[in-house]
Amino acid sequence: MRKIVFVSAILVLLLFPAVNFQARVLERVAGVIEGKVYTLNDLEEAASRFGLRRPKGENPLDEMVKLERFYKEVMDRIVEEKVLERTLQRIGKDVKDEEVQKWIEGLKKKHKVSDKTFVRELHAQGFTLEGYRAYIKNQMRKARVIDFFIRPKISPDEEALLSYYRAHIDRYTLAPKVRLSHIFISLPPDADSKEREMAEGKIEKALEALRMGRPFSEVATLYSEDPSAKYGGDLGYLEEKEIDESLREIIRNLEVGEVSPIVRTSRGLHLLMVTDRRGGKPLPFEKVRSKVMEGYYKEEISKRYAEWLKKAKEKLDIEVRL
Repeated sequence: MRKIVFVSAILVLLLFPAVNFQARVLERVAGVIEGKVYTLNDLEEAASRFGLRRPKGENPLDEMVKLERFYKEVMDRIVEEKVLERTLQRIGKDVKDEEVQKWIEGLKKKHKVSDKTFVRELHAQGFTLEGYRAYIKNQMRKARVIDFFIRPKISPDEEALLSYYRAHIDRYTLAPKVRLSHIFISLPPDADSKEREMAEGKIEKALEALRMGRPFSEVATLYSEDPSAKYGGDLGYLEEKEIDESLREIIRNLEVGEVSPIVRTSRGLHLLMVTDRRGGKPLPFEKVRSKVMEGYYKEEISKRYAEWLKKAKEKLDIEVRL
């Protein structure tokens, strides 16, 4: 019995300093907003309002670095939350709890989920129910601030939109596509000499038929072992990323109507013909004007909101110690 008590006493001595050390760490001051002190423990409790979870590292040093970033992000979100709240209270336009609840009920109704399922889904995303209410409230506040202070100041003329269109021309350019026809003869890597001879003989006959002027679709239907044979070998329009990597370079160098030489891959033997090319050119401004306007507004709102938030923070008594 004495031995057990002695061991227990040693454990207490070993464990309590660690607990106290952890408690002291969590009581470290992360910042002060308008006289209210926020410790690391406060930040951990606030994280669920933003859907953030305490990170885990691969080792103690990695975890320490990730934790610092985590605390910094939570503190930044709390500061932003406080700025939005104070701004809207000042003009008498703050978001009411009833508005938040109405929005949440509408979301549950739209997705036809029960209260229990809804809470379970929130937990899976790192939210408590109360934390999610706070998160939605903050998002609604942000939208309201944008509508009151930022959106009315954005009024692009045609030249500004054209300039944005030119600067982001890749967004309004269709990905180049190629329409392919294909003749395929299976020849696995482990094929014996007889199988190889038969496959090579078959693809040579197909190539000879094409050289004699027979239509590709007819030859594909007759010889190809690909499922596309019933469509005359037509594979439709494909983006480059959809094409087997081993065939891309061959296809890039084919003119429309040109048939490739016999191509060997790990799957077998191929004959390819490009029947059309499209895309790769920017869509006219007139056709994408609404998308250009949408992109312009998104970028301007994001940029101007960041500027507004920076200035609004300067009006509050904020000290961040992270």
